[in-house]
This record gives sequence, structure tokens and C-alpha cells, in this order.
Amino acid sequence: MPRPRIVIDGRYGLRNPRRGVGEYVYQLLKHLAALERPYDLTVLGDASAAPDVVREVGALYPVVIRSAPNFFWWEQVVLPRAARGAALLHGTANLGPLTTTLPQILTIHDVIEWHRGREFPGEIAFRHKVSRFYRMNALRRLAPRARAILTVSRHAQDDLAQTLKVSPERITVTPLAPKPGVMRPHFPKAPYFLALGALDPRKNVMAVLRAMTRVPEPWRLKVVGAEPQALPLWGRRCAELGIAGRVDVAGMVSDDRLADLYRHATAFVYPSYYEGFGLPVLEAMAQGCPVIASDRASLPEVMGAAGLAVPADDPVRLAALMAELAADRPWQVILAHEGMVRAASFSWAHTALLTHQAYLKALGLAPEA
Repeated sequence: MPRPRIVIDGRYGLRNPRRGVGEYVYQLLKHLAALERPYDLTVLGDASAAPDVVREVGALYPVVIRSAPNFFWWEQVVLPRAARGAALLHGTANLGPLTTTLPQILTIHDVIEWHRGREFPGEIAFRHKVSRFYRMNALRRLAPRARAILTVSRHAQDDLAQTLKVSPERITVTPLAPKPGVMRPHFPKAPYFLALGALDPRKNVMAVLRAMTRVPEPWRLKVVGAEPQALPLWGRRCAELGIAGRVDVAGMVSDDRLADLYRHATAFVYPSYYEGFGLPVLEAMAQGCPVIASDRASLPEVMGAAGLAVPADDPVRLAALMAELAADRPWQVILAHEGMVRAASFSWAHTALLTHQAYLKALGLAPEA
């Protein structure tokens, strides 16, 4: 008999550079390749795929690239057509096609759209309102009929079970992990804090900027990962706050550069309002970087006792914690080592194994209990 074929939505994992969902897809594909599988995998990507990543992943599985005028057309027309004849379709980025009869597994990273605008501030652009309407309504229809649902934290499991009205028993938690590699902490730490600069209001970058007005010199702030349109905005905000000379803002940086920034930073500051997982927290800890993050959503679950929790809406408390840590080098060393131990307890191999087991169950190939 022919082996069953699983088609994986690999769009975000085939990009370079990648954000959180993309890193999940990329690492999942790499680590599934190490498992003995009674099924075949095909990876589907779009025009945003980076040629070097396509070559790398293509050495492991067939990779099919298909273009579409927009993400809606790709998800609802191109994806089901390309997956025709498959035994299972894995939607890795919260969604899948609505009209296909193919059995589906969904990775739902979060249900943030139900929280946006209610639990944290920020204007929503018209284009995003349209996308939000589509995604919320599609998820309401897809989640109840999916063969299985994967998510990335216990918090996300509880949140989407309550929001989408599905039983928690149908949801498998497959935690994320830091990038594999040698962990090389650096001491003494350099006099700067590191933050991520995405425009999304839930990332709460303004809290970090406001906190920096209370952090003494010579400490600086380095902000990376800002979208091109965010660069002038953060520049103006820093000027308004009187800290323009102490803040460096950059766009996406390479993995090696980001790892180097983590290793040398006094701390990584991440006062996000909402995260399904919060992968940057583990990425920082893996490099021996102390972490200060908000006490909301999944972040306390990911940090454990190895990070410092602070209210997301209290930049004064955040500034006090940053200043206290800056002045206490032994505390920096303790937090760095505790964070490395915490990060090492997560692995992509485990994520891949849990996903593989979900595939077997969905295909009816799981061994009898």
C-alpha cells in the first residue's frame, strides 16, 4: 500500500529571516526529519520563500512553491488544490482551508484577536480589521472539525479551549524551544538593555522606552526587529521622551547577530501584553541573558522562576527593576545561569516527537494503548 502523505503549510518556515511562527515551522521540519515515519511529508510554500531555505528543507522533503495574490487566496484556494490527494493537511499558522474535505490538523498559536483592543491599547488599521474578521470567523469554523489541535503552552491551551469552545482534551501542547547550538554567556555584561521593536501594540515597546527615561546612564537601549515603517516612529518617540541619544533602533538582524546581542546585554526586556508562548524569552535565556518580562499570559509559564516578572502596564516598576539589575552584577550572573538551565529544559526534538505522535493518531496509525 502507498504511504500516507501529509502536506504541511511551510510558508513562514521557508522565510529568512523568520519571526516566531516561522521559527516554529522551520525547526519542526528539521527535527521531524530525524524521526522514523510511516508517512511522507510535502512542504508547501509561497513566493516569500528564501531560496537558501528552500534548498535546505528541500534536501529533506519535497518542497512545492505556489504563488497567490494575497494570503486569503493562498490559504483558501492554492493550499487545498496543492494538497489534493493528501491523507492529512497541517495548518501551521492558526488557519487552514474552509471548504476542503481533507482531514486537517491545526497549530493554533494563540487567540490574540479575541483579546486585541480589549485587554491592551492600540489602534487597529483598516487592513488589519479585515484580516482580523477573516481569521476570527475562519477559526471558529475550523477548530471544531479539526482532527487535532496543537498549541504551544498550557496558557494557550486554556485560552483557546474557552474562546473556541473546544474540549481541552482535543488540544495537545507542543512547547517551543530555543535555537539549537552552543550556549556561550558573556560576563561582565555590557551596559545596555535589549528589546524587540515590532509595531504591534501588544509588544508594548512604549513601556520600555518610558522606562529608559528613568534608567541611569551609561545604560543604553538597543531595539531590534522593527519593521521598516516602525523605524522613524520609534525615532520620533525617543526624541519626544528625551532619550534619542541613548537608544539604537534597528530592523531584523541575523541569527548570529541577535545571539551576540543577547549574550552581551544586561537584560532582555519584554513587557508584552499577550503571548501564546513568547519564544524570544527562551532565546534570550539560552544565551545567558537575564530576562525581565511581563507577568501576563504565557510568559510566567515559559520563564518559570528563572526570569523577573513585572506588570506590563507599569513602566515605573519596570525601570526600577532594570536599574536594580544594572547595579547588581552577581544577580546578573545568577539570572543568566538559571535562565540557561530553564532554556535547556525545552527542545525542538520533543516538539517534533509530540507532533509526530499527533500525526500518527490523526492517521489512525498510533499504537494501541
